[in-house]
Amino acid sequence: MPDNPQSVLASNPPWWAALFSWREISSGRTLVIVALGVCWLLFFNEIHGEWGVNPQYSYGYMVPLLTVALLWRRWPDRPVAVAGKSPLLPVAVIALLFFQLPISLIIEANPEWRLLYWLNGFQVLGLTFGLIYYWGGRRWIGHFGPPLVFVLIAVPWPMELEQRVIQGLMKFVAGLTVGVVNLLSIPAVQHGNLIEVGAGVVGIDEACSGVRSLQSGLMLSLFLGEIYRFSWMRRGALLCASLLLVVLANLTRTTILVWLAANRGLHQMEAWHDTAGTLIMLIVLPSLIGLAYFMKPRLTPFSPHPGGGPEVFPKTPRWVGLSVLIWLVATQVTTELWYRSHETQLIPNTSWSVAWPFQEPQFKNTVIPENSLAILRCSESEAAAWRDEAGNEWSAFLLQWKPGKNSEQLAKGHRPDICFPAAGARLVDDFGRVTLNANGVELNFRHQSFQIGSKLIHVFYCLWSDRISPHEEPLVENGSQMSRLNAVLAGKRNLGQKVLEVVVAGPDSKDAAVDLLKTQLSLLVKRN
Repeated sequence: MPDNPQSVLASNPPWWAALFSWREISSGRTLVIVALGVCWLLFFNEIHGEWGVNPQYSYGYMVPLLTVALLWRRWPDRPVAVAGKSPLLPVAVIALLFFQLPISLIIEANPEWRLLYWLNGFQVLGLTFGLIYYWGGRRWIGHFGPPLVFVLIAVPWPMELEQRVIQGLMKFVAGLTVGVVNLLSIPAVQHGNLIEVGAGVVGIDEACSGVRSLQSGLMLSLFLGEIYRFSWMRRGALLCASLLLVVLANLTRTTILVWLAANRGLHQMEAWHDTAGTLIMLIVLPSLIGLAYFMKPRLTPFSPHPGGGPEVFPKTPRWVGLSVLIWLVATQVTTELWYRSHETQLIPNTSWSVAWPFQEPQFKNTVIPENSLAILRCSESEAAAWRDEAGNEWSAFLLQWKPGKNSEQLAKGHRPDICFPAAGARLVDDFGRVTLNANGVELNFRHQSFQIGSKLIHVFYCLWSDRISPHEEPLVENGSQMSRLNAVLAGKRNLGQKVLEVVVAGPDSKDAAVDLLKTQLSLLVKRN
């Protein structure tokens, strides 16, 4: 029994006392960890808007927590730390930190540019791997790499790739469904992503195509592969199995919905639409968990962390962590000052509204599907269809978004080249931009033509911002890299948006369609 137990406790304090001591909190190592954590928080802050906007990425909220859990699980059996030494490491870290400023500036004006999400993700991963290499060497990178790379599953796919996958899956599922229901003696015809039966047309939307369950299945299969420490071959097999399971489950779902539409009417199909989707998820995800459980190896493929005394990490000067934190704050302040300095010069754009032609004998108000509105998250929506005296068929809709971080992203997400192919239309021509005057309002439209069966339609799409700069020419927002960079130079961000889309069937040439639209806009658009 020691003479003075308090002196023994003072010389050997518990681990948590050392962890929360001021010396440890203000150490260079802790400051570097805090700076790296700030980088991750800034990254998640940029992409979390997509998690709320796009239902197929709603699982993203769980990914950071799951990543932390996977890293925590990897910690006990980590290899012995051998500090990495490379003269290129400081250069690489400084270069990655430098890119924080242009990424911050560009993404503020282009919150829908998903390529920046990936660049930002790889940048933060690079900084994280640099710190891990500095502390534990290459063996630590190999050990902690898989759970860190897992975080990229939360990053939305590039828009072009995503649309190709979505459109491809919807057409693929629609084709398989038609084949199955024909075997069940239900006559059905495929029109792109639509299935026509006797009772009407059934749309195969993103939910029916399995895009949401596909994304969730990919995330879960990668997570389970890491939990069970599968080999790369087993992880690939589990990933392929999840894809097959998702396709089969959603084929069953769409077959049931088409059967309900053909035998009990479209109202019954709509009543069961969401319920069927929930049941599919309740089947797919537990099945994937069970499959991973049976695939797990019998023997544990890892051993506990070897003993031999406490690990000694290389010292990190305090000024390193402080410098990184100061730089991160400076990038955010610079970004805010840049855009605020330009926003003070903005003035309200011309205000206008749509006066629907109620006087037309065949005029009718139409409704945008609830599934589309849920994805678009617009503040207001209006839609209508009519036929003019010459027999031309018209339809139009007006969508409005209030100013906010995702307003421009959501507005640009509903474009003819995305939506019309989903309904079985084929793009015939892209005539580019045409500017038309409607009662003193200069509207810039993108003009495209599509073929739907034997019918040729002309589509005019206009994206309108609620504020503009009086000293600069209006920006051409065509989604190109140059137009995105011009938006940064102009300090344009977070503007309220309005989309007017007008569709006309009847004219057989570009000029005839433009002339008709000029006449119609004089009646349709009213300056406030």
